Amino acid sequence: MSIKVKERHRCGSCRTVHDSIEDAKECCAPTITSVYVCPACKGSHDDPDKALECCGVEGIRCPSCYRDYNSASIHFQAIKVAGHCNICNPLLTVDQQFAIEDMHYEQAGQRLCLHDGAKEETHV
Repeated sequence: MSIKVKERHRCGSCRTVHDSIEDAKECCAPTITSVYVCPACKGSHDDPDKALECCGVEGIRCPSCYRDYNSASIHFQAIKVAGHCNICNPLLTVDQQFAIEDMHYEQAGQRLCLHDGAKEETHV
């Protein structure tokens, strides 16, 4: 499994990052550069390798549903603890749920309830 970084386009004049090349062209034509976004912090980088190295993001694939998650996702911890993500199988013991939430807090620094995290888009 490989982690993918997203390619965005930066206006050459005002340095604003846009999702599409057309938006970047319309912003302050004519100079545009492509940038690569870190999947964890969403920081912009000129090189895709630097975007992957930015926050030390890892990736994991759920063995049940084959969805990919990055290490900033609470589902990453769920797969490590329970062997599956909370999307494909939300049934966990209370001990598993607490362990997953605590591991996510240690990794991301953000307190998040596992069942609230299922609504987030945290795919790689």
